[in-house]
Amino acid sequence: MLLTILLLIFTVVVVPFVCLNFGYTPNELQYEILHQMSYTVGIVIAYCFIVGELSRNNSQVDKLWSIVPILYTWQMTLLAPEVSEKMVFMSILVTIWGARLTFNFARRGAYTWRFWAGEEDYRWEELRKRPGFNNNFIWAIFNLFFISTFAFSFLCQFQCRFSDSFLCKLHERLSQRVLQCCGL
Repeated sequence: MLLTILLLIFTVVVVPFVCLNFGYTPNELQYEILHQMSYTVGIVIAYCFIVGELSRNNSQVDKLWSIVPILYTWQMTLLAPEVSEKMVFMSILVTIWGARLTFNFARRGAYTWRFWAGEEDYRWEELRKRPGFNNNFIWAIFNLFFISTFAFSFLCQFQCRFSDSFLCKLHERLSQRVLQCCGL
């Protein structure tokens, strides 16, 4: 279990840190977009953690899994200083994908007016039975750092890959290399 925890921490903290500091360095605009996105990510994490702990239903992440990428993508698109056709197109595709997933999840009765209610994923109940996870404090820490934080931090990092401002320099470098290889 400790190895899994360390691997998850490595994935969410160390890999982005290394990429930002030793690989591609974001410019001022990109840092500003990341800064603004961190508020949204923090609110989503806090919501899932608090509602999950109060309701003892840790499937709040499942309810937002198809909705949050739409929010992240449109927020990145709208935070850009100028409208990019590529970002709008990507946002539309993510919206269609998210709407399809949300519709299929809703058909199974996942969403109710009492947003905290609903059926919890059976895997969380099974995991609570394992030694170490049957302690309420340990489970709350697991809920905060894995169920809530890891899931939505991962989604945000994944969405950053599609951000026009994050792809600009990469595209520029690749275009230059392709032109050099073609002898142009």
